[in-house]
Amino acid sequence: MATVLETNLKLEHELVLALSQFRNPDKEKILGILNNRLDLAEVLGHLAYNRTAGIAYHVLRTIEAPTFNREFEMALYLTHQVQLLRTSAHRKIVSQLAKAMNESGIPHAFLKGSILANSIYPPGCRISSDIDILLNASDLTQCSNVFKELGFVQGFFDENKNEVIPATRKELINYRMNFGEVVPFRKVVDEPGINLIEVDINFSLDWMPHGTEDAVAKFIEQSDLYEFSEGQKISSLPTEYFLAHLCVHLFKEARVITWVEWQRDLGLYKFVDIYGFLTDPNVKLDWNKFIEILHENNIVKETYYALEYARTFFPALNKDEAFVEMLQKIKPDNTDYLEEVIDGGDSSIRYRWKKSLLHRFFDLKRLDSLERV
Repeated sequence: MATVLETNLKLEHELVLALSQFRNPDKEKILGILNNRLDLAEVLGHLAYNRTAGIAYHVLRTIEAPTFNREFEMALYLTHQVQLLRTSAHRKIVSQLAKAMNESGIPHAFLKGSILANSIYPPGCRISSDIDILLNASDLTQCSNVFKELGFVQGFFDENKNEVIPATRKELINYRMNFGEVVPFRKVVDEPGINLIEVDINFSLDWMPHGTEDAVAKFIEQSDLYEFSEGQKISSLPTEYFLAHLCVHLFKEARVITWVEWQRDLGLYKFVDIYGFLTDPNVKLDWNKFIEILHENNIVKETYYALEYARTFFPALNKDEAFVEMLQKIKPDNTDYLEEVIDGGDSSIRYRWKKSLLHRFFDLKRLDSLERV
């Protein structure tokens, strides 16, 4: 059964979602919305905040939309152009890191944007704010040495001074215990569209520092070298594992109230990644294998959450009968958790949303829409 579509969205919000659907965009719908008097500043704000402004420009050119607002289109154009430059520069940096990691012999896998920006997306449509690498916790020290040799510092970026401030020992420990990650490795650079390189080491699949070590090890064991650029190989995950990780990572951030407080729990680009991955004609998924991976690693609920929400943002996914059938097979008996977030430090503390998904997504003050269960 297809998911029930949400209605009564503002035209501006409908346009944001339509302009984010970069594969087979609905030209008639987009042009129909543009025929109305719109608050394009609001549309632009949502597109920029959710990192889909570059996609929007690509979509408008793909459907050959007529010029309709100079300020709006100029902003999208400039974003797209900068993202083209940034993606090109970022690709070279990822190649350098991949070479160092391959030579170190440390088992690992590059994840998310670094791979997606150079595979499923048209140029200029996807940027990566950081470089995510999946790693076994036991290899953190050796990996740290590799990055230090490349000039990276574990610390926090001072935007005003354009420098990385080294993290204290207390900060290093707290970050790992509270977020299931390590303080990112950062390096100031002067590249087109990039002033900082940030490497996030992921050694957990959720927000806890312990409990998913076996799953992480299994994922890394499946990693393989893929062609990234001419003569350059990069270690990443096979298709089914890559999708599973995208889903778990999305759930990890959407599920914890801290991310809601940061206004970073529902970044649209995370759902676009899943939509783009599922609709890429070059990506072949074995759904039986995918389901097996979810059960083996106990990540069924997390994955269902991400995929169910992804098709709410992008109903076009419901046209894929195999995908819909798979989703029904992994649907948990109790789906109350879809409308809840928890305290990351104490999962017994739960909050429930008072607004539906799409309506709270467009409300950056959505923290006020939570009530303690």
